[in-house]
Amino acid sequence: MVYEMFQSKVADSLRSQLGSDYQLVLQKVPKNNGTILNGLSIMRKGAGVSPTIYLESYYERFQEGTSFNFIIQEILQIYQEHTAVTHLDFSILNDFSLLRDKVMYKLIHTASNRELLQDIPSIPYLDLSIVFYLFLEKNEYGQMTALIHNDHLESWNTCLEELYRLASANTPEFLPADLKPMSDVMKSIAQEQLGTDYREDFIDELMSSPDASPLYVLTNSSGICGACALLYPDQLKNFADMLESDLVILPSSIHEVLLVPYDDHISFDELAHMVSHINRAEVPVEDRLSDQVYLYSRALDQVIFAGSPVCSVLS
Repeated sequence: MVYEMFQSKVADSLRSQLGSDYQLVLQKVPKNNGTILNGLSIMRKGAGVSPTIYLESYYERFQEGTSFNFIIQEILQIYQEHTAVTHLDFSILNDFSLLRDKVMYKLIHTASNRELLQDIPSIPYLDLSIVFYLFLEKNEYGQMTALIHNDHLESWNTCLEELYRLASANTPEFLPADLKPMSDVMKSIAQEQLGTDYREDFIDELMSSPDASPLYVLTNSSGICGACALLYPDQLKNFADMLESDLVILPSSIHEVLLVPYDDHISFDELAHMVSHINRAEVPVEDRLSDQVYLYSRALDQVIFAGSPVCSVLS
């Protein structure tokens, strides 16, 4: 079954089970870096929210042998769980006074989001852009957010400068920075994956190799869109002062960055090549942040390009 037929069959099956009180719409949803995902929007009459369920992963599972009926029941369960826990009054979206403490920021790659950036307020930051969203709700199933568009500024009678002021205060407060040695992250992942076969001494031995540079992971408390933690006031300064070193910043994804204490033996060109390779080989297009390597300079107290600026589109 081709993908387009799969999408239509999913929508028809759900319509049959949900009944005439529901409207189902297949739509293409633009995401980060020009990625377009296929979403199925499910709206109940009189409801203020229509959750969108993305179908790419379900099609992959269908191709791998998961039964179609099982997929339909799983989508229904996810939809019902979502609607059961969402109690947000969406009328607040018309009243900016009720939204001021929900304004957050994140980082995206400028060149890969030219079309999107025409429609949303943004602030240039190196080869990146600071963009803004509303953090509406968080529960056991995830986060509900809404990207802020240019027409919101007019309807709310506010401006870009006010968004940035609010987001600069809200984001570090509600999504505080999470900075850990890579060894701790690896131990956590290994323990989750290996269970009773987990050996902490093996990870310690691996990370203590004389050829391994100290490596730290910077994200936020949710682990989602956490690369923006490098914007938090004094976050990099305090860490660099503690290490008594400038910091090399590697953009792992929109969700996190890697920090390495600078030394004279580091080749920025080699690091940029490594970042670009990992982006193409390991990071989904919608999660890529940049191929650029950055440097936090203690003398300047700011992030600058490390080596020559990289001109690329993250596709």
